[in-house]
Amino acid sequence: MLMGMKSPVAPLVDVIIPVHTTERPIDRAVASVVAGGLPLTDDGGVHITVVCHNIEPDRIRACLSPAHRDGVELLAHVDDTRNPAGARNAALARTTARYVSFLDSDDTLDPGALARWVGIAREHGSAAVLARVSRENGKVLRTPVTRPWRSKDLDALADRLAYRTRVAGLLRTDALERMGLRFPGEFETGEDQSFSLRLHAEAGRIDYARGRPGYHLRDDATDRITSAAKPLADVLEAFLDLSASAWMRSRSPAFRRGYAVKVFRIHVFDEVTARTRRGTWTVADAAAARDAVQQLLADAPGAERAMCRADRDLLDLLERGETDRATVTRAAEARRRFGAPATLLPREPARMLHRDGSLRFMVAAALMS
Repeated sequence: MLMGMKSPVAPLVDVIIPVHTTERPIDRAVASVVAGGLPLTDDGGVHITVVCHNIEPDRIRACLSPAHRDGVELLAHVDDTRNPAGARNAALARTTARYVSFLDSDDTLDPGALARWVGIAREHGSAAVLARVSRENGKVLRTPVTRPWRSKDLDALADRLAYRTRVAGLLRTDALERMGLRFPGEFETGEDQSFSLRLHAEAGRIDYARGRPGYHLRDDATDRITSAAKPLADVLEAFLDLSASAWMRSRSPAFRRGYAVKVFRIHVFDEVTARTRRGTWTVADAAAARDAVQQLLADAPGAERAMCRADRDLLDLLERGETDRATVTRAAEARRRFGAPATLLPREPARMLHRDGSLRFMVAAALMS
């Protein structure tokens, strides 16, 4: 840089908040960013980008309190979906900040969270600082399921970062640009998965901001896309697409198996349980589950061997396309009797202490905070 030239003015953090309706409490989200512990300025402070997704910016501006309107940039984005991928990508394409942070319009940041995450990132040179995520009842989402008490320099495989789908925390913009990382827009749900897993595996150093302040999930939204009933095949599409991708095939067999186990536990089995409890298990659901299980096992051979007996029992039913709701319900409920021998022990005793096995997984999850 030549003597006398000034550095270009740029924010330190750009907080990106997509919003698609005036029903969302957008002013509450903005207020939490203002209370994030950093000055609201484009010169080394915080910039707030509210992406008005398929809605006129003036309608969102009217939802902001007068105290916040001048501190928010409203960016219009129009596409033919309610998926926030395109809205997030539009903001990423134009940001000049060193870091970005994503906030859903109905969620909030704890006071001081941004300052804390920036402090961690500066101290360690983090490519990403993963936020602690909590609910309104105080319950902590126990992801990622790291090695006990581990918070620094996480490993995508050893610290089970595949379980951390939500992109909450602080991301270094140059790492995203180097990787060309963007959210896929072709899926109805699950668009965070490929973005987050590639980030965790290849961006550089990943740290976890254990404890508070963190990211706070609110429960008062009535129109979350992920809560709407949809075909099981659609729910699983993004995860299966990633499983079959060239990128996933380039990873180690252990990495692929860890990802497959995660998809079984968190997405396939939980969806099966929800549908059987609603009494809506259908022939189409059985076919979608069968196809998903068969593909995941083909993409990651041997993934099932680390799983507990109760999980394997349900997996066997799904793999053969079981349509009887009572049979599937019994197996789905049996795997949720946490602490019972069948939910802890695998069929092969030698796999009892496997990283992806239930025993080590449950202990590690219990220690998350």
